[in-house]
Amino acid sequence: MRKAIFTFIALIVVAASIDWIRSCQRERSDSELLKRELTFANMYEYHDKDFGFVIRYPSFFNEESDSSPQKNRHARFAYHGKWATVVLEGYVIYNRGQSLSTAMDSLAQVLHATDRKQGDGYFILSGQQYENGNYIPDYSFYSKFVAHQKLWYVYTMVYPDRYKHVLTRLFHEIDTWQVWERPMPRLKQGESQTPRSVSE
Repeated sequence: MRKAIFTFIALIVVAASIDWIRSCQRERSDSELLKRELTFANMYEYHDKDFGFVIRYPSFFNEESDSSPQKNRHARFAYHGKWATVVLEGYVIYNRGQSLSTAMDSLAQVLHATDRKQGDGYFILSGQQYENGNYIPDYSFYSKFVAHQKLWYVYTMVYPDRYKHVLTRLFHEIDTWQVWERPMPRLKQGESQTPRSVSE
């Protein structure tokens, strides 16, 4: 009888271990799938017809409508995986006469940013994600604000914290964002680079 009880307990432990290992593999494979898709995806371009800004997004992201009152100057693209949602947004907000450092401090407070970096004519804010004042667990944001005349051009990403390590390409896109269309690279004979263009 005692032998049967130990055997039964051992079977339960083995079954639980197998289930735990499989769940870890599922999470790993989803992360690896996203990393692979990002590595090989073409980058499409969104051109805003009113303000002229351009943002690039991976070809497997879907364009989404947004209920923002700024809908005429707002673009949103998202990836919805089994275990993760990643959102890229481009939009314009008015600069109410603030200097770069004043705007950075003010927006950092509003967005609950924990990290900030200022450059020549831009700043980058990042931190935990909040929506309507409510903390969104396990999600963060990364946003670049570029000053031009009386406007701030913004390119932002909201992402799950545990997928940060596979989003290197998107962080690089935001870091190097120039707002307006980049010049096309010189191509060798026979090469072509025709990104899909989306305009509002």
